Amino acid sequence: MVKTKFILLLVVGLLASSMYSQQNKDTMTNQEIVKKFLNGFNDPARIQESLRVLADDYKFKNPMVELNSKAEFIALAQEIGEVLTGVNVINTAENGNWVAAYYEFKSSISGLESNMASEWFRLEKGIIRESHLIYDASGWRKVYEQIKK
Repeated sequence: MVKTKFILLLVVGLLASSMYSQQNKDTMTNQEIVKKFLNGFNDPARIQESLRVLADDYKFKNPMVELNSKAEFIALAQEIGEVLTGVNVINTAENGNWVAAYYEFKSSISGLESNMASEWFRLEKGIIRESHLIYDASGWRKVYEQIKK
């Protein structure tokens, strides 16, 4: 009887340990979530995965626009996606629920082929709630004017 209880406890312990490690395998760090989001812009087949990590009330700000929902961001991303040719994440750093990313985004627009950017992301429970993109937008102002027309 004691031997049976010991074996039963051992099996239950192994199952619980296995389930715990399986759950942790599926949990991404905030930096991994941000990289997943940014890397989705490199492959149209993966962009939907990227957009899933955004909150519905996602707030996005760059030097020219301020958006207050995931839907608004998707509309802008579709327009910019016409000229965006890739994103190369150079480095990320995390502090609490904030992740800073330094990356190069590339475009098919003459004179704007390579752009260095820093973006700050705030995450809650594995979801990006807001981000603030910083880059030299002087050449991009004309692109945004065309989008508004």
